[in-house]
Amino acid sequence: MYGEDRRLRYLIGFGLVALLLIVVIILIMTSGGGKPPVAKHEFTDYATDSTVSVSETIIGPIVAAQNHAEATITIDNNSARVTKTQGYANDEIASAQYPMSNDSFTEFLAALDKAGFTNGNTDASLADDKGYCPTGERYIFTVKQGTETLERFWATNCSGTKTYRGNLPLTQTLFANQIPDYQTIIGGVQNNNSYLAL
Repeated sequence: MYGEDRRLRYLIGFGLVALLLIVVIILIMTSGGGKPPVAKHEFTDYATDSTVSVSETIIGPIVAAQNHAEATITIDNNSARVTKTQGYANDEIASAQYPMSNDSFTEFLAALDKAGFTNGNTDASLADDKGYCPTGERYIFTVKQGTETLERFWATNCSGTKTYRGNLPLTQTLFANQIPDYQTIIGGVQNNNSYLAL
């Protein structure tokens, strides 16, 4: 009787020690081994990285090639560039470039951040915007670091599906405001529900 009680106490003690070890191992694994958490990257930190650029691409309605237009505004800490193309092969028909600096790029990124530029749906099944809003415009927003795309969200001026969850009108205004000749280059006149007049 006494031996059985003693054996039972050993088993209970061994079980508690094993349980405690399992809990300690789980805590170590989930806490990253005691390493401090990685600090959240601030969007404006990209302002000093010469390989980082942000862009807005406006894609006009799906129409005959001679009537189809696209425009891309690309901003980095060196320049603000706009290119307008015609057709689906993206033949360039107009372009312009304006100077930027680290300070102006920092302000621009801070404004985009406040507009929710990095907010979007990352569902892979919605990544491809082709075919959406065929009679209107699609807007593609990207963040690139060199050749790597860090972010790509899209929206339309039609109702329904989109992945961009920032403030669309504000985002568009911020990009347009970086291009002094925006109205002249982009078109500015609504044509078939598109602002990309050829």
